[in-house]
Amino acid sequence: MSIFQEAAKRILSDDLTKMQESIGQRDESLEFLQERLAELELALEDTGWMRLSAEGDREFSREGLRKINQISRLYWLKNPLIKRAVLTQTQYVFGQGVNIEAEHSLVNEVVQEFLDDHKNRAELTEHQSRMIKETELQLFANIFFVFFVNRSTGRVRIRTIPMDEITDVITDPDDAKTPLYYRRDWTERKFDTSTGQYVTRPRTAFYPDWKHPQPDKYIAGQKVEEAVIYHVAVNKLSDMKFGVSEIYAACDWARAYKEFLENWATIVKAYSRFAWQLVTKGGKKGVASAKEKLQSTFGTGTGAETNPPPISASTFIGTDGAKLEPIKTQGATTKAEDGRRLLLMVSAATGIYEHYFGDPSTGNLATAKSMERPMELMFRDRQQLWSSILCEILQFVIEQSVRAPRGKLPGQILRNEYGEEYVELAKDTENEDPELRVKSNIHRQAGNCFFTGSFHSLAGCFSDRLFNYCQGSKEHLIEYRVHIVRRNRLF
Repeated sequence: MSIFQEAAKRILSDDLTKMQESIGQRDESLEFLQERLAELELALEDTGWMRLSAEGDREFSREGLRKINQISRLYWLKNPLIKRAVLTQTQYVFGQGVNIEAEHSLVNEVVQEFLDDHKNRAELTEHQSRMIKETELQLFANIFFVFFVNRSTGRVRIRTIPMDEITDVITDPDDAKTPLYYRRDWTERKFDTSTGQYVTRPRTAFYPDWKHPQPDKYIAGQKVEEAVIYHVAVNKLSDMKFGVSEIYAACDWARAYKEFLENWATIVKAYSRFAWQLVTKGGKKGVASAKEKLQSTFGTGTGAETNPPPISASTFIGTDGAKLEPIKTQGATTKAEDGRRLLLMVSAATGIYEHYFGDPSTGNLATAKSMERPMELMFRDRQQLWSSILCEILQFVIEQSVRAPRGKLPGQILRNEYGEEYVELAKDTENEDPELRVKSNIHRQAGNCFFTGSFHSLAGCFSDRLFNYCQGSKEHLIEYRVHIVRRNRLF
């Protein structure tokens, strides 16, 4: 080999080595990129968790909450465990409805007018709408009530805004726990009767909080809506703007239990594929002959069945070389009860005891008395919450009737030592009802709420609960007392 050939061989060898190293680095880069893509795909499932650390480890992003709400909605529609848990609490809270009335005739007229309004009934004040609101509160953890007030008469109509449309809660810069405005972003859809098509456009609006004393008229050059928002949120901490779905902690375990049962059903189906075992002599020819004798003629492609399967309780006739016996499935290590721990995780997350999911064998009287106490308190807590919500809404309705120039309730607007406005009802010393006339001279502090009643065990019934809401002032004023009576006898 000449010196030139040897030099060329060295050069080519070095180039080949560099090319191999380059290819190896490229393969490593490709593998790294594939891993990153896999991480990004997983991140798409946990978008909220990615933003959780970016938001100061306090709250999910709005996109994360939107995804959680979508998952909660789908699980409520499809997963039996989630649907039963939500429905059980809803039925125990509002099982037999709510009756609301005020003692004073003038106040009761305003209250009943609000309750009987057909739009208010569709949104909140009839049984079905209250059941829906309780379901939505469990699934989405947020309800945004919107009050539309007739400034002349003081009549109030109530609606709600979908949680996904509220993109931000603007708080007081000096007190982050005091909301001032709510930003709403949504796509408006209008039906054009001339074209028969929907016309869409993006919209943004700002709504003041219903406790905001003096909202601005414009924000960023855009007019602030006159309607005000009352935000109800559950399953949240005090430094969080939005609540998180109450079934969020149960969804993963409900899915795991569903997948476990699906896998178990697949195994059981595999067991049922072959029911009998036939042992015959004669080698391959004997097996082929037995197959031909037992096979349906439909399997051979013929148009008619000439060898139908035997009916029940038929007799098998064979020679000494043929033995037919059932396939034994006893001793199979997989059974449906093995997934009970997954079901218990769903119970722990929802607070609903496991025998409410359809297995009465897991509960007895002694167990019910000891284990159902937390569930009983959970239902009582939710009843108390809704009583407070209804009292707050009715207080707003009554105050608007006093504020309006043509309102039905006489009174005046005063300020307390903090400069906050409150409503004072007028005197009622000339009432035709002597009992109400006496009551109107009873001293009442403004804004007090009184709750009385009892709550029996779940194995018995929900007794009548009476919630008295009183509003008054330091003078002898009209006393109004709103009774929210709940009769929930379920058994």
